Amino acid sequence: MLIDDIINYLLAMRFLSASCIHPIAQPAVRDHVLVMEDDGTIADLVPKESVSEASIEYFEGDLVPGFVNAHCHLELSHLRNKLPEKTGLPDFLNKVVSQRETAEQEVQEAMQIADKEMFDAGIVAVGDISNNSDSFKIKAKSGIFYHNLIELLGFNPKNAENAFLSGIKLLEQLKELGLKGSLVPHAPYSVSPKLMEDISGKCAIDGLPTSIHMLESNDENEFFIQGTGLYRRLYHDLNMDIEFFEAPGLTSLEAVLPHLNTEARTLLVHNTIATASDLEYAVQKHPNLYWCFCPNANLYIEDRLPDITQLISAMPEGRAVLGTDSLASNHQLSVLDEILCILKAFPEITFEELLPWATINGATYLGISDQFGSFEKGKRPGIVQVLKGKAQRLF
Repeated sequence: MLIDDIINYLLAMRFLSASCIHPIAQPAVRDHVLVMEDDGTIADLVPKESVSEASIEYFEGDLVPGFVNAHCHLELSHLRNKLPEKTGLPDFLNKVVSQRETAEQEVQEAMQIADKEMFDAGIVAVGDISNNSDSFKIKAKSGIFYHNLIELLGFNPKNAENAFLSGIKLLEQLKELGLKGSLVPHAPYSVSPKLMEDISGKCAIDGLPTSIHMLESNDENEFFIQGTGLYRRLYHDLNMDIEFFEAPGLTSLEAVLPHLNTEARTLLVHNTIATASDLEYAVQKHPNLYWCFCPNANLYIEDRLPDITQLISAMPEGRAVLGTDSLASNHQLSVLDEILCILKAFPEITFEELLPWATINGATYLGISDQFGSFEKGKRPGIVQVLKGKAQRLF
């Protein structure tokens, strides 16, 4: 490289420092400088004394890589502040179904606002649940990377083939727009074993992530163990015939895991009532499981949190991730606010411990850790300033 090229290269660099820098791939450091190319690529992390003082841009607070929101429902953004809190999941689901149909312009505007709010709050990548194509064009223009988790429903085994084919058609629409996606089953109580196997098998073959809502409430286990409870009433209210269903006498986790391909990276979402024994059982059965916590949504819907301290004691390292769920079940889509919620409820857990959940773990689950999740050379993970309980995207 000629000397002029070297000078021009160095002139294009940005030198960023803060009270504390969290590389994620290594412990947090102070008195260091993050060296960034003009396109956001991380070039180095060096001691402050190795850089000219005049070249350094100083920021208060902490610098962290861009956040990864592993579980979101952008499509439900128009339901912000429209559903009552703390009603329990079956009633919440009933209200979502009854109020989901809204004027297209209102739906589009709400998603655009939510997308911008996530971008500004430092979210660089989202695992977003999509039941239709409403959000695709917004995502195609967004500054956020979206992996679209095409969510299928089909509790009656007779509907498995049609549901699967409808998902394939949505994947084709994504491909036309240059977007990434894979199929996911909605939940144990809304997807037949055959449909779960078809979805999970395709994701295993394609090497793509899948997910399923899991252990969200005690009603879920009652339905699978005894065949009774509020889920049966929910189906009645939705005019759905479930006479074909016979309760297996197992927890939903025990009933579902045998139908999930162990080769597919699979995210279990919410885990509100999960126990350490549930995790120990799951780890033995499926080596590629990840666990997603959406604490603010748990409080909004069920008015309770998972026993996160107990759960992480039984969880393999690197498998916990964070999600915001939707604006139907949350007042904001902020990964930092999910971190703060956990810190408030579980003071024995530290900010430093939770940062990988919000960054590299989610990136690994989504298969994008080569670009996102940590300050490492060659990555473009985004840079976020965390100061006084607020997150602001810098780059």
